[in-house]
Amino acid sequence: MSSSTDYIIVGQGLAGTLLAHKLIEEKKRVLIINTNLPAMSSKVAAGIINPVAVKRCNKSWNIDLFLPYAIQYYKQLEQKLSSKFLKISSIYRLFSSLENRKTWEIKCSNTNISKYVNYIYLDSQYSFLKDSLGGASILPAGRLDVEKFLNISKEYLCEKATYLSDQFDFSCLNLDNNIYKSISFNKIIFCEGFRMLDNPYFNYLPLRPTKGEMLVVNIPTLSSIDKILSKDIWMIQLKPFHFLVGATYQHQDFDDKPTEYGVAYLKSKLNNMLSIEYKIINVLVGVRPTTKDRKPLIGLHKTYKNLAIFNGFGSKGVVQGPFLTANFVNFLTKGQKLMEDVDIQRFRV
Repeated sequence: MSSSTDYIIVGQGLAGTLLAHKLIEEKKRVLIINTNLPAMSSKVAAGIINPVAVKRCNKSWNIDLFLPYAIQYYKQLEQKLSSKFLKISSIYRLFSSLENRKTWEIKCSNTNISKYVNYIYLDSQYSFLKDSLGGASILPAGRLDVEKFLNISKEYLCEKATYLSDQFDFSCLNLDNNIYKSISFNKIIFCEGFRMLDNPYFNYLPLRPTKGEMLVVNIPTLSSIDKILSKDIWMIQLKPFHFLVGATYQHQDFDDKPTEYGVAYLKSKLNNMLSIEYKIINVLVGVRPTTKDRKPLIGLHKTYKNLAIFNGFGSKGVVQGPFLTANFVNFLTKGQKLMEDVDIQRFRV
């Protein structure tokens, strides 16, 4: 292990991985410290790329900026890593009531959200769905296979950076001399997910973790579907006859244990979507690092300018992450302005 580095990144979830890629592209020396802990959100993330808030038919925050950048960057990473982990497909959003359908029709005719909602159906499209009221087709959308992306990236990062499988030890941090254990550094960037709650330097930030549960189901009569399905919950294909269904949002019990409530909730919603039989074969659990204002937490510590944070993306990290990573790296390496909406200086007291 080298005795010095430019940046120490703590955590190799989605945020830490994107940050490591971008810093290496900028020819910076990177040390990644990561340990696989229970309930890590990135390991069970669905990775859905959705430009529309489906409940109210509103465009997601800054989606016109984030979405094209994300798609382009993931395609670049696929080339660099000689792998495929991004799939562009449409979302079929089933209408739950005539009132719900009318809301979508009005918004699509009066706002520029029509660039993402490319068709509204007024009747059923699939015999295996309870979609008698029709639905909306959302495109471009899709899915990043987060687990595959992280695993492939780890192999790359082990070659291009220094990778330490260990838990960060705050007692070994000397901020006066910029030394962690025997390693000198320029900055440490924490990408710890919801475990930021235990970080003595950043636990003042208003992180509001959300536990999410998902079902892996087998549907014997449905080999494949080329869309992401959405009706209160979403369903995406993993492989022939196997689908991922999610998700719940709970603000307690931040562990990796499934709950009776979560499974019952997902079954109830899935029964309201499907008209065919299915079998639950697994339950996945993770804790998202969500924030109270639904904006990420990015920037330098209010006192220690050699400490930084890149966190709080929640379920939108897949689409927001690439652009905000570039913005943050330009801030760190070129002195460019950090996007105000995500800068943790908004919480200075």
